[in-house]
Amino acid sequence: MNAFRATLAASVLALAPGLGMAETSLIFNTYLPPHDELYQIAVRDFAAAIERESAGSLKVVIPDASLAPSDRQYEMVRDGIADMALVSSGGVPQLVALNRIADLPMNSPSARAASIALWETYNTYFLPFDEFKGVKVLSTSVLPGRQILSLRRTDVQEVGDMSGVKLWSPPGALSETVRLLGAVPVNSEFTDLQEYVTKGTVDGMVMAAGSASSARVLDYVTSVTEVPGGLGSLSFAVFISGERWNELDADQQAAVLRAAEGLPERTGAAADAAERELDPVMAKIPTHKLEGAALAGFEARLEARIDDWKTRAAAKGLQNPDEVLAFYRDVLARETRDSLD
Repeated sequence: MNAFRATLAASVLALAPGLGMAETSLIFNTYLPPHDELYQIAVRDFAAAIERESAGSLKVVIPDASLAPSDRQYEMVRDGIADMALVSSGGVPQLVALNRIADLPMNSPSARAASIALWETYNTYFLPFDEFKGVKVLSTSVLPGRQILSLRRTDVQEVGDMSGVKLWSPPGALSETVRLLGAVPVNSEFTDLQEYVTKGTVDGMVMAAGSASSARVLDYVTSVTEVPGGLGSLSFAVFISGERWNELDADQQAAVLRAAEGLPERTGAAADAAERELDPVMAKIPTHKLEGAALAGFEARLEARIDDWKTRAAAKGLQNPDEVLAFYRDVLARETRDSLD
């Protein structure tokens, strides 16, 4: 056991009444704030479920502060500093290509549907490729699709309106999507977004309403361009160290798996619920829902993102990227349809 990890677990357990006799402790690190829905469901509630399902055989310790930066969660677990963590697929691009199917344009009509689709696709097609080497993936989740939130006089109704528009977007895949559409991606720390908006540095943003609300910039949005399934999204995986997993006995492993059952759906549903809370606000903002020729114009530009994923997936050894993409979208359609029934 890593000395730092052991010391941390011992100190936390010593301060927690009734936990001193724990048979096995697991350090579950997270960089997410407590108010985040992903934290509440995929970390806090999952940790409680593990303890409950194991009848106290497992005790899960969530440090008050992250033990590593957000982009070092995988390495932190591999180095034995923590036992469990959550990481964005885009945060480990050197490892993960296949799971980023969920990050593609139009692949997240709802967080719940996309989270289920990614989990089923991962287990059906991606698991044998072992992209998350050295860890066991326990759940996947996907955020609601990112949309175009325009500011001031900017108004996007067709792809031609994107030319030269400065759009704040996270670095990586979403910035590449912005470039493909003819716009100019602007990156900054999320905490600096309000300044960029109020000073007129950007003409709009690529994000969901909940993120805009968290950044306190939703009141500045003058119109929304709604792309079916979003311009892209962000996917995550919850995992445990492979070494630590193998140290658990069969009953403990079974308890963790029982706790993880249905976690993708619960996590996605929580993200959707948080977005729906903003419906009264969003209903007051003019919204252009892309369809027909306008949608086709976006799709033609965004096809390059899908082709790029297929190329990367094939390079990983996936022999049937089109089949896998069809499977993922079939699950999306099934879950979207079921949610309407």
